[in-house]
Amino acid sequence: MSPDQQVGNVLETEQGPLRLEQLLGRGKSGYSYLAVHNGCKYVVKLMHDEPCPYYDFGNQNKVTLELNAYHHLERYGVPVPKLLSHNEQEGFLVKSYIDGVLANDLIAKGNAEAVISDLYQISHIAKRAGVNLDYFPANFVSTPDQLFYVDYEHNPYDPQWDLDNWGIYYWANQEGMTKFQQTGDILHLNQDHNSGIPIKAPLQHTVDCWKQKYQRS
Repeated sequence: MSPDQQVGNVLETEQGPLRLEQLLGRGKSGYSYLAVHNGCKYVVKLMHDEPCPYYDFGNQNKVTLELNAYHHLERYGVPVPKLLSHNEQEGFLVKSYIDGVLANDLIAKGNAEAVISDLYQISHIAKRAGVNLDYFPANFVSTPDQLFYVDYEHNPYDPQWDLDNWGIYYWANQEGMTKFQQTGDILHLNQDHNSGIPIKAPLQHTVDCWKQKYQRS
């Protein structure tokens, strides 16, 4: 069944029968859906087995990995949606719904800098926790009060893949993000299809200014 065909299906969960109303996005490990029950909104992440050319999950259960990741991030104070329930056998998570604006949309509209200070604060917390987050903007939602990391995935800290050397270039690429939103072609953001390395050179001035303004030692 394709991701779009899941919309309309009902999933039995600890929160009750959740109807999948809208596909929110695809990540390396799963598809996220807006789900509703009795007027309440939730986010359901259904794991998939699609290969990623630049990331390997090994043989571990993806739900178990996300469960462990959630507890680690919560313990260190990274702002994430609350994990409400999970099912390792069926391969899904249920999270609280964060009512806000997807960072992709902020970037495409030229409003990225409004949340860059919060983004750097989150990255400082993550570094203290010894991890890199997935700083691709689709994993962040901005509310009037706070920026949230709405994915739980993280990896051991490696400066090559931290905010300064990797993620921040996506946030600085307004033109590329706009075209990516319109076409879905990752080459508007990445140097090639397989490396997961963002376009950097034309964005360096903006990134350097942000680092000087928001980066802490």
